[in-house]
Amino acid sequence: NSVALTMDMDIQTTAGNLLGSAKGAIVVMEPSTGRILALQAYPDFDPNTVEAQWDTLKEDADSPLVNRATQGLYPPGSTFKLVNGLIALQEGVVTPSRKYPCHGGYTIGKGVKCHNHYSPVNLRQAVQMSCNAYFCYAFRAVLDNNRYDSPKQALEVWDDYVESFGFGRSLDSDLSGELSGFVPTRETYDRIYRGSWNSLTVISLSIGQGELGCTPLQMANLAAILANRGYYYTPHIVRHIDGRDSVDSRFYDRHYTKVESRHFDHIVKGMYDAVHADGGTGRRAYVPGLDICGKTGTAQNPHGEDHS
Repeated sequence: NSVALTMDMDIQTTAGNLLGSAKGAIVVMEPSTGRILALQAYPDFDPNTVEAQWDTLKEDADSPLVNRATQGLYPPGSTFKLVNGLIALQEGVVTPSRKYPCHGGYTIGKGVKCHNHYSPVNLRQAVQMSCNAYFCYAFRAVLDNNRYDSPKQALEVWDDYVESFGFGRSLDSDLSGELSGFVPTRETYDRIYRGSWNSLTVISLSIGQGELGCTPLQMANLAAILANRGYYYTPHIVRHIDGRDSVDSRFYDRHYTKVESRHFDHIVKGMYDAVHADGGTGRRAYVPGLDICGKTGTAQNPHGEDHS
């Protein structure tokens, strides 16, 4: 049957031009519907000639057969600070006005370095300038919360929050081969550290590093959740199929996170400042006349240059 997609060819072409020959992916979604307007991944291949090139494609070190948008697993880096900030707000262990110091980074234990910016900073400023130290303090406040018996129990709660944002599981889209990514659990760290670990041991999670693995589709879905102030529609690429009354009803259901909508504005304001304010790490995304909100993210890559 004839199938109509949600794709916008102008946006799809622009995304392809922007990505160029860089390894990675671009996903553009409409938050109010979950429709995927563009999805580009590179390296790619011509499906019309895949049979003739199969052996070459299969052995290519750049893995063109892997759709990086739905099957590429990357540490989210500083973009994940948005999730940790929201969890800390919902748990009541930070307030929007509370400030934490940053003297070149987080100085407890082995420490986590940060770039130069003024100090101390509140949540909005921490998002704007992507302060590592702030989110280390906030993350440890979540895991060391006296409400829980131990950091191990608190991590189980943290896992539930993170999963409600669509991480660590398939989003159940209509794209084939979608991977679930990976969110470490209590059992993960009990196995790695033989049961002996605490909030400082897993501090890299505070800035989206460590064992976290997310797909670009999941990260685009996070942006949709922020735009909607706490919920998302299942991402999908099929708009209509001839001969059917409607597309699968699951694409019309709202999926709510475990964070109340009232907390999201504090994060979104920081994302606005990241693009519009002096010292914002996302100033390159500024376009006169548009209210753009964003969050930069750089993650260490053991195989080469940093992920961006």
